[in-house]
Amino acid sequence: MLSIIILLILAWSFYIGYSRGIVLQGYYAAATMVSMLVAGAFYKSLAKFISLWVPYASATQGSSTYFFPSSQLFQLDQVFYAGLAYLIIFTAVYILGRFFGIFANLIPYSNKLDTKWYNVTSGAIAVCISIFVLGMCLTILATVPMEMVQERLNSSFMIRFIVKYTPITSNILKDLWVNQVIG
Repeated sequence: MLSIIILLILAWSFYIGYSRGIVLQGYYAAATMVSMLVAGAFYKSLAKFISLWVPYASATQGSSTYFFPSSQLFQLDQVFYAGLAYLIIFTAVYILGRFFGIFANLIPYSNKLDTKWYNVTSGAIAVCISIFVLGMCLTILATVPMEMVQERLNSSFMIRFIVKYTPITSNILKDLWVNQVIG
């Protein structure tokens, strides 16, 4: 069921990107990149702050996760807070970028950029951005060592693929949240 919902979200993202056109979708892709860079620069300090305010379901003896090695089980709270801080900063900067994107529609551009090829490319860019955002949210959820959450996430092929095997995004998130935070 979750895989179907994810596929519907990705199809909707493609449709939205297709209808936006290459200029606006290119701007949103640039806003995504800037949001990633800003969040990557500031998430560690925010993670320390929110660890005092946001509860985390700590691992107990016998807990396990499908997405992280058992040797990291009792350090996943640090990954959770790093991921949550990154997501908060990313979202704030991206919302600001989306606000300025309202004005990107006013930029005059050639009708040559409004062809089917460019629109399909715009849709593909929108899908890539959606996969990255879904990857962030699902990876944060994957750090919660509760059996119900782990079983639900592991039962979906799409969630397993996005969290573990998406070529670029899963490596970026693992490096930012796991390797740089807990080593």
